[in-house]
Amino acid sequence: MISAAFMSYIFVTAFTPGPNNLMALTNAAKFGLRRGVTFCLGVLLGFLIDMSLCALLTTALYTSIPKVEPFMKGIGALYMLYLAFTVFRDKKTKQKKAEKDILNPSSMFTGAIMQLVNVKVIIYGITSMTAFVLPNAKSSSGVILGILLLSIVGFLGTLTWAVFGSLFQSIFTKYHKQTNIIMALLLVYCAMMVLK
Repeated sequence: MISAAFMSYIFVTAFTPGPNNLMALTNAAKFGLRRGVTFCLGVLLGFLIDMSLCALLTTALYTSIPKVEPFMKGIGALYMLYLAFTVFRDKKTKQKKAEKDILNPSSMFTGAIMQLVNVKVIIYGITSMTAFVLPNAKSSSGVILGILLLSIVGFLGTLTWAVFGSLFQSIFTKYHKQTNIIMALLLVYCAMMVLK
């Protein structure tokens, strides 16, 4: 199950820019590493749920992908555009209020729930399960290992972006509006790539 192609695929997918990584970077830059890690832990929880669902439903989805794929892409792209709008309109004065709000972009809940509509993660899970995990897993423990590996590598990718955001927090704070515009544009780009 653990081949060079599999590891290359999951590392490239997990560490390249996407909604999770951009939100982790933005949250850590805005709220600090602790809040960024909180979001990343939510992402890990969401990954575990998503990868488990992908493992359970891959066979059924595999035959229905032509019908399901546009719907998943549309919802994912809309959510990414919503996140882009949220990042773009953010103001420094709203920070303290946002830290207490469970639906704010830096909460653990948001990190977990956004995985349910994150097309990149869903495609990552379906592709990994279909191409690498299920064909090579000899037992249910092999599938569980695949779920854990996919989730942990995804979490490490997001955490890396959060650390980067916290290291450059002073730059992001100084250039708050410019940073928000760049992050929002990158999220819009991710949404556009999903709809391709």
